[in-house]
Amino acid sequence: MKKIVVVGSGIGGMAAGALFAKKGCNVTVLESNDQYIGGHGRCLRINGMRFSMGPQYVWDFGEGETGDRFLRFLDIHHETPFVPMNPEGFERFFIGDKKVGKNYFFLDFKVPMGLARFSEEIKALFPEEADRLDCLFADMISIYDAYRELFRKNALNESRLLHATKFLLTTRISSAMKVRLGRTIYMTLNNFFDRYGISPLARRILYGHGGIFAENESEMSAIAYIVGTGNYHNGAWYPEKGFHHFFDALAGVITNAGGTVATGKKVVRLQATDNRVSSAFCEDGDEYACDFLFSDISPRLTYALLGRPSEPFDYTPSHAIGACCMAMHGQQPLLREMKGRNYWWQDGKEIDYNAPDITKPPRMLFINSPTANGFGREPQNDHDGLVMFFPGNYFQEKTIYEQGTEAVRRFKETLASEIVAILDRNLFPGVSSRLRFAEIVSCIDTEKQTNGEFGNAYGRRMSVDEVLKGSIKEKNCPENLYNVSATKNTPGIAGGIFTAALLYKELTGQSILL
Repeated sequence: MKKIVVVGSGIGGMAAGALFAKKGCNVTVLESNDQYIGGHGRCLRINGMRFSMGPQYVWDFGEGETGDRFLRFLDIHHETPFVPMNPEGFERFFIGDKKVGKNYFFLDFKVPMGLARFSEEIKALFPEEADRLDCLFADMISIYDAYRELFRKNALNESRLLHATKFLLTTRISSAMKVRLGRTIYMTLNNFFDRYGISPLARRILYGHGGIFAENESEMSAIAYIVGTGNYHNGAWYPEKGFHHFFDALAGVITNAGGTVATGKKVVRLQATDNRVSSAFCEDGDEYACDFLFSDISPRLTYALLGRPSEPFDYTPSHAIGACCMAMHGQQPLLREMKGRNYWWQDGKEIDYNAPDITKPPRMLFINSPTANGFGREPQNDHDGLVMFFPGNYFQEKTIYEQGTEAVRRFKETLASEIVAILDRNLFPGVSSRLRFAEIVSCIDTEKQTNGEFGNAYGRRMSVDEVLKGSIKEKNCPENLYNVSATKNTPGIAGGIFTAALLYKELTGQSILL
């Protein structure tokens, strides 16, 4: 029986561990966090409430798609059902800030499922831009469809630039499409919108979900935006019992097969002999021998464990995203409308993800309610919960943390109060009077809890330059070491599962995706 050690319990590591445990391998997952598994998908328990710190929904989980096949292969599809989000408005954008005594504009827009339906709704709001929006959505849909058809099977192990080259050479795509792609691949999203003459307010709606990419329009890759947006408009889902239950089910597959998922096990060194990793050593002195090692931490951090230089890696980690976990006394009727929906609030201007001032009120919030979706609340209470994400600034926060615990307390209390005030005046009037608690999870907290580089939220950046770099090259990598992290591969739950499935096929010759 092959021994596999997995460093980190994010989705890539847990999915790979579960697949190989199902195959009969002896799998040991070593997670540095002493309480939680899941990496960026971890679920925090705070005062009787559960909050997912990463994913709030997934794509590729429809019948016969990657996530569905994965659950069925592991035989956990009955115990971990995923349900579709509300097709009539799975996203709801609130744009503007209702500040008392000042002039303001405010827009409340529900996004229906499907790019074609999204197009019709936004054209109804901006009839003077209908022709331009028609052209934009037609190109988005055709580029996305071609991507899905041609590149999906190799999306994680080939350069994105190689994808584009194949796109331009294939005879299965029209010449007009080749021209559109050739012009788009080097574009930022702002450049893409400029091409069609889209107005500033329409752009705010089109990029209302910008927080999912942790990028602004001026730097976001247009191709990455088109593919990401197309993915979730193709079908968005969430786990009926919560993401904590999903990760627990993966852990159950591993432990039921005789493996181990251990928390509080920080790996500090990897022993390599004859270009193979032979053991992982933990901070507490324990050693874990292995035939294969799967790393669910970034390439730089993995090479540091090998005692090898990591400077040659030229990727840039994604921007950081902070979170606010909030609970209200009793059940709030307004939150019932959030079932199967994500809410986004922004002040109406392009968001700065590079260096936002986190001592000032956030200008964007991504808001989800676990209790509205039927989980997150412990049996002994009837309170409602919200989790909000906002742009973070790792280096600014690090400076605050260096000033001591009192400075950190003031920073968190002020930020939580500002977020509650934004919700009160723009989305949920009166919520401040029902507040039970509001806890900030900073980028520094995320770094400590996940060991992610700079508390990053999304693996690598999704800027044009970063996307065009293609896959990360690992020189002299031990032949039995495989990196399954979002930084090396693709972020997100579906992306992590796809990474694990490709690795499973590579090492066993069997596919779970056919």
